[in-house]
Amino acid sequence: MVGTRQALAEGLVTFGVFPGWHVCWNPAVDDINRWLFSEETGAPFSRCVRCAWPLAEIAAPWLVNKEYVGCECVLEYAICKPCRDSVTDRFSEESKESVRVFLEAEIDWEARTREFMMAANPVERFGACISCRTPRDQMRRFAISALYDSGGHLVNGALPLLICGECIAKVTAGLSEESRQIWREFIRDHFRGPDDDTDFDDDILGIF
Repeated sequence: MVGTRQALAEGLVTFGVFPGWHVCWNPAVDDINRWLFSEETGAPFSRCVRCAWPLAEIAAPWLVNKEYVGCECVLEYAICKPCRDSVTDRFSEESKESVRVFLEAEIDWEARTREFMMAANPVERFGACISCRTPRDQMRRFAISALYDSGGHLVNGALPLLICGECIAKVTAGLSEESRQIWREFIRDHFRGPDDDTDFDDDILGIF
């Protein structure tokens, strides 16, 4: 979990110390890598959060997922496809169907595909919510997700995408308690110490 930086942010952003804050406050930044690099290191993610294997040594694609509240990145990780599948395969059929319905009914993929094809830069995908089309600068909270192939190249397909907090809530509203518990375990096991019992938001999109 990315630590809170509120106390230092105002002074440090001036010098561009934290790339995540700088990107959020400067929508003119046109390098998608600035969004998809780790906020902690300022460099590309190098290991899967679950298996800890170097991504460059895994013969499989991987995802980068990051969640922002305001201009602070509160969750970030890369996860290889085998690890992602091993988690999501445990979700209930009810939850999987709920996610499928949202993706099919709430996102105009035909329109989005046209926009993606016309975009001169993939970072334009992060300008508005993939579903409701709310502009990013009007969001209190949002998540971004991107897919890399096994060679480490960004895949331009349905991803990269940005989704707002309100639409994240729509997705998670249909999750069963069983699936929510699996997600809580994922957060606990990979982002928290054994004595950390702080409440967290079930609506974090994360692994989807």
